[in-house]
Amino acid sequence: MKPGLYPLLGPPASGKTTLAREWALEVLKRRGRVYWVGLPHQRAYVYRLFGGEGAVLGLEFMSFQALYYRVLAEVGRLGPLLPGAGRVALVGEVLRDLYGEGVAPGEARLFARAIAELKRYGLSPFALPKEGEAGRLRRVYFAYERLKEKALDYDDFRHRAGRVPLRLFPRPDLVVVDGFREVGPLDLRFLKRLAREVPVLLTLELLPEGLEPWQTLSQRPVKKEVWALANPVEEARHLLRALKRALASRDLGGEGLDPFEVMVVAPEDRIPGLLLFQDEYGLPLYDGREGALADTEEGERVLALLNPMPTGRDLLALGFSALGRRALRLGLAGEEALALLAEREGLLQEWQAFLALRTPGPNLLAWAEEVLERLGVAAKEFFLSRLRLALRADGGNPLAWWRSFLLDEALPKEPLRGVALLPPLRAMGVRARRVYVLDWVAGRYTLGEGEDYFLLEELRERGLLRRLPRRLRGLDPLFLQALSTRGDEVYLLYPEAGPSGAYEPLEKGMRPEPLPPSGRLEALPEESFTPPLPTSHAPPAHLEVLRRHGECPFRTYLERFPLRLEDGALGWHLLPEERERLLRDPEVGPWLEAYREHWQTMQFWRLWERKPLNLRLDGVRREGDIIHLYRLLPQGGEPDLGPRKRWTEWYALGVLVERRDIHEVHLWTWPWMGRPTLYRRQRSAQLPKAVEEVRRQVEEAYSLWQQGAFRPTPGNHCYACGLADICRKEEV
Repeated sequence: MKPGLYPLLGPPASGKTTLAREWALEVLKRRGRVYWVGLPHQRAYVYRLFGGEGAVLGLEFMSFQALYYRVLAEVGRLGPLLPGAGRVALVGEVLRDLYGEGVAPGEARLFARAIAELKRYGLSPFALPKEGEAGRLRRVYFAYERLKEKALDYDDFRHRAGRVPLRLFPRPDLVVVDGFREVGPLDLRFLKRLAREVPVLLTLELLPEGLEPWQTLSQRPVKKEVWALANPVEEARHLLRALKRALASRDLGGEGLDPFEVMVVAPEDRIPGLLLFQDEYGLPLYDGREGALADTEEGERVLALLNPMPTGRDLLALGFSALGRRALRLGLAGEEALALLAEREGLLQEWQAFLALRTPGPNLLAWAEEVLERLGVAAKEFFLSRLRLALRADGGNPLAWWRSFLLDEALPKEPLRGVALLPPLRAMGVRARRVYVLDWVAGRYTLGEGEDYFLLEELRERGLLRRLPRRLRGLDPLFLQALSTRGDEVYLLYPEAGPSGAYEPLEKGMRPEPLPPSGRLEALPEESFTPPLPTSHAPPAHLEVLRRHGECPFRTYLERFPLRLEDGALGWHLLPEERERLLRDPEVGPWLEAYREHWQTMQFWRLWERKPLNLRLDGVRREGDIIHLYRLLPQGGEPDLGPRKRWTEWYALGVLVERRDIHEVHLWTWPWMGRPTLYRRQRSAQLPKAVEEVRRQVEEAYSLWQQGAFRPTPGNHCYACGLADICRKEEV
């Protein structure tokens, strides 16, 4: 095999990795050495791919970065490493020097990503224009390179490896670069140098400009089925049943697949929910998301300490259980709210101990070391190193930077121990015998292409910036093709509808055959316990309770108990008992004085006891043989005296007009801080149509009430119900 660069071009599932493996096995059989360069998450997959047929010697998997380290180490050109968090801290220091205090970690991270892209494509600050946001990036880039001095960030290793002599030891007989959609110009330049000495097999889905393919492959056939499920819950349940059948032995009616032969691809936010069911279904599921320091027990405790808005969960994580449980139950967050809660509950001592723990001392590093010791953190130096970077980024407010660095810190993955649940990007470059893909609907799987903040698309067509790739390239179809061909057998699942309505699938599918129960709960009898509905023959408290009974009897039943405050127009409920205080108020007082003749002799919330139905009147006032009825509304409220929205005032009007001692009935609407408006003046005994309609509805509703059944009736009124879905809980 002669030295040279062998670009192998092909779409997803075209056999590029299979051909590369055959080349590598030929070299390994001759006792040769193979460098396999791929994405970091491919390591276990590549070794399992080769180890399936027995032990192999001479194969070494590495990332591009590890290969560059190897090249520089052989010639003695390594330097102090500046990690990703160090780059952000350095950019933060530059921004503070150039533009003053108040730099946020997110802003520094935005500049750091832009600088990393420029360096990855071999562009110096001189390639940037001097004006606009690109000019700001140019100035920050210059200052970053000066401040970095002899330290090397990840892209410096790439630059330096392209200039030093190639003295790899032990010398490889073959280099395979696999799993990348495309490679950058600096990586390609390095591979061309390396190809002068050893054969380099480069597999790609997109070829860089000017590079001709050595061989082009076409896509192989993949068995694919699309399953349509009713909703996300049914989709998840069907997936878990399908996994159980795939892994069960043939003696039990399953397919007997090895867990390593099965893979699930799902949006990252769906993976935690699936992991919750692994015990119920008895499945060996493996979390394939990138591990974060915040997910570890030690990381959770440190982040709870640094949370700028502490919550009850943070208090519990730090050992302050009494106050933490109360705060968690009430949903409180923030120092001010927690301090008031501690004072009310008599837990000030516990609160002060929490404040003492999270308040830094004059020597921040000494305080941090002491706190980490108290929290039981074993790897203290790792946390302290990130604090030193935070102090460099912003000495005035280092705790926010420290928390940001810890949140972004990724951890090395543990060995695969079952069926991998992978987010879409971590499924690239790996394959399995059978793959299930969830949420196969429009908008769920996308590369999120968008214009860069600093360098818009038109700037990427000028001068040296033409080396940069365009951000709007329309690569989503290729990405979807790669996701739908991750296995020899692929099952694409999608829900037909969810909480937000109907979903648009990427491919139309059929309803799959129902699978037998696979979880312990599913195997229980389907006739679950249903508590009996409440019954009562007590009369309604007042007429509006009877009206609401027509909307939902169950809600009406619960409103008989003091679960919440009685309905009333906000503001008016203060007037009967706190009249003097309201009159002294600079805003409310003048308004009340202007309408004193209306409220001075008014009776508020008057309960008019009648058989069989009582009336609860918002406000009633009498002037001789004239009765004034008031419908009191909240501030800015619109009149709601329609015969289907309000019964009390119309029913009372119909009764009062028929009395001999009443000459007129005036019906008013009066919003808080507004003016009273005469809605209707009734003199004769000829009743308006609204009264007749209300009486008819009252008779119908009362006959239903006397039946004594209070069944939940869902409808639009559920959105305004304040009883927190108790009806659903009762039905479980």
